[in-house]
Amino acid sequence: MSTYEIFTVIGMGLWIVVTLAILAALVHAIRLLREISEPLVRVGEAVTDLNERLQPVLHNLERASDQARRVAARLKDDVDDVSRAVRQATASTGRMVELAEERVAEVAALLSVVQEELEATFVSTASLLRGLRRGTRRVSGETGSGRAAEDPEG
Repeated sequence: MSTYEIFTVIGMGLWIVVTLAILAALVHAIRLLREISEPLVRVGEAVTDLNERLQPVLHNLERASDQARRVAARLKDDVDDVSRAVRQATASTGRMVELAEERVAEVAALLSVVQEELEATFVSTASLLRGLRRGTRRVSGETGSGRAAEDPEG
């Protein structure tokens, strides 16, 4: 046997050993995949079951979220309406206060005029009454009652 033939036999033997090793590795990998596939199938079934159970919850969450959005929009509209009403009431109240201040100033001026008129009327009435009393006393004193001499106002 020549060297070439020896190397050829050795090479073929190596190819056979490598091929058998690859086949053994493939068989082992297939067995591992079968062992892993069963738990993976269970995990997949559990995920599917969990998904089926969570669908109603997710649906309810979506509905609740939509309702919360609608309520928030309504509340925002209501708050805007209340804010508008408060601004209008504030403006109206300001105008009413100004009007009331004007009326109070007018009434105060009127009362001042009335007071002056009353004072003038009172003074003139008091003067008239005093004059009437003096005149009455003088007339009475001239008729002989003698009260004119007793009058301290003179």
